[in-house]
Amino acid sequence: MSFFKQVSIFVAVLIILPMALLFHISTLAMSDQITRSEQKYLQNALLIARSSMLGRKTEMQQGGQYLSVTPEFREALKSKDSGRLTGLVDSLRGIYQYLDFVVILDDESKMIASYPKKVNANGKFDINGLVRIAQKTKQGIFSEEVFNLTLLFAPDSEPYQRFRVKLTGSESLGTESYLTKCQAGVVVSPVYDQGSPLGFIVMGDISNNDQFFPETYSRQVKDSFLAISVDDTRVTSNISTPKNTDYIGSRTPIKMSSLEGERFFYFGRVNIDGEVHVFVDEPIMDLEGKIIGVLGVGIPEERFSRILSTNHNLIFIVTVISLCVMLIVAKYVAAYITKPILLAISMAEKIRRGERELNLRPEWLRDTGNETTVLLVTFQQMANELAQGEEKRKNYVIQLKEEHRRQQQMAKELQLMNQELEEKVTARTQDLQQAFGALKKADEVKSQFLANMSHELRTPLNSIICSADIIKEKLFGPLSEKQERYVQTIWASGTHLLQLINDILDICKIEAGKMQLSLSQFVITDVVDNCFNVVKSLAYRKNIDVVIVIDPPCFVVSADAKKLRQILYNLLSNAIKFTPEGGRVDLEVIRRDPVVRFSVRDNGIGIREEDRDRVFREFEQVDSSYARQHEGTGLGLSLTKKLVEMHGGEIYLTSKLGLGTEVMFTIPIDTESYLNRESTS
Repeated sequence: MSFFKQVSIFVAVLIILPMALLFHISTLAMSDQITRSEQKYLQNALLIARSSMLGRKTEMQQGGQYLSVTPEFREALKSKDSGRLTGLVDSLRGIYQYLDFVVILDDESKMIASYPKKVNANGKFDINGLVRIAQKTKQGIFSEEVFNLTLLFAPDSEPYQRFRVKLTGSESLGTESYLTKCQAGVVVSPVYDQGSPLGFIVMGDISNNDQFFPETYSRQVKDSFLAISVDDTRVTSNISTPKNTDYIGSRTPIKMSSLEGERFFYFGRVNIDGEVHVFVDEPIMDLEGKIIGVLGVGIPEERFSRILSTNHNLIFIVTVISLCVMLIVAKYVAAYITKPILLAISMAEKIRRGERELNLRPEWLRDTGNETTVLLVTFQQMANELAQGEEKRKNYVIQLKEEHRRQQQMAKELQLMNQELEEKVTARTQDLQQAFGALKKADEVKSQFLANMSHELRTPLNSIICSADIIKEKLFGPLSEKQERYVQTIWASGTHLLQLINDILDICKIEAGKMQLSLSQFVITDVVDNCFNVVKSLAYRKNIDVVIVIDPPCFVVSADAKKLRQILYNLLSNAIKFTPEGGRVDLEVIRRDPVVRFSVRDNGIGIREEDRDRVFREFEQVDSSYARQHEGTGLGLSLTKKLVEMHGGEIYLTSKLGLGTEVMFTIPIDTESYLNRESTS
């Protein structure tokens, strides 16, 4: 075999083997990466699903706490007035429309009022012992529970029929079978009066046949589905395949018992009506840590397999094209490499035969930087001056030694430079570590400070305020004028300090990005009426007229109802506080698509022009004699501005000293759509 063929085969093997190995490794790595990406993607999606359920839990707890502290509810509960309690329960459901049952119990756990009205409650009412636990711990509790529907509803009732789950495939047996167990988030709020129990509020949201959590999750995680299972049966789901869109009542791919022990989630694949889905299941646990159900999220594997197939084909095409190009190039490279060598062999043969006149073409000697050209020149020199060649070789060796010495010197210098650089990098790394440690410690101190304020300050402050309020109401006997003045001072100062703490915590949460909007749809009139009911006692006490105008009278907005109430309360209470007796406060709510414009106007003391820019700053108050008579936190308008901006709105203030002040702000009618557009733009 000729030298040219040997070189060609050698170069081809050097090219083909690495390319084939690279293609195989790339394919395996891509497949493994896709599998890990699927699992990581679904684990993150599971966190989103849990966050949605946690938000519903928080809303229910706040609703129970809000109802339990209202004077009207406490009075009705004391007198066991079923009619008034039923009305209050209906009002609560008007705010939290997703509540599937609300039960009001007396201090002996006997039902007084409920929604729906026909709730089974023979004797003492309890759900898996939660009322007994709340009575024992004297604290409100929330738990995910599974119980039979007959605990709440009669078998012939509409709620029972709505929440029972029809089992898939039961028709083939000649009769329809149903799962009568339900999964629900249950909140129990005990109600106490001066340490004595008045009763309990039990409310819950049943997941059976309810698409809220699946649809909310799918809006956040596109092309993904959610299912909640009880006894290995899906009680709610939005799984969809080309053949079917309803899988409620179908069996789960794994048994609930496989999630017990130390295995907190399960990742796998399942074929659903011919379509392969990847999924992650996580156990749902009750208050005692017992697994009562399964929360699962999944996505069609086709979404990831398309990526794998595309990348596999792309790698294959690039590999084949590169291989073909490199083989063609290798052919010319082999010819280019072997041609001078073959010439050198021919020249060596001539020299061996004693020939000294070697005729070399000029084009063979043009590339003086090529080793093969040097070889040809060397053969020519050997033929012309054999003796001089030996001397030149000696000189060349000397040059190599000198070059080697210089290289060694450069290597030492480079080693010193590297050592200095490593020392600098080490010192800089230590500085950065110390700075990071200081920042981390400062963040921990801040977090601990906020936690202490939340628990150590608000809890005793609430006790002080409640105690002062009880004394102020003369429940323990009459008070002298001096005592009333002192008690009023205690109550006002405690309320002022509690408001300051709450405002500081809210501002810190906003600045830390930990405060989230809880968006929902509601009638604007409900929020305005609620705010007016809170501040009307302040207005009546100062003989101030509060005029409310809503145009159009009733319309629906999508926003955070709680935070909107907080905004309106801050503005109305400020207007009433800084308006003299006999004054007037106007509240206008006008729909101007795509926003709602709110305006709070008073004829109070007003603000100087040079002070207008300060009112929205934190801990800033206008310095006027009348303002000093009404101490505030200096955070109300600053917090209000931040809450408005969280909704994507704007706030403005106009005022004239001695004539009054007007605060206007706008928020989008559909806050969720507006924020989604802003995040994608």
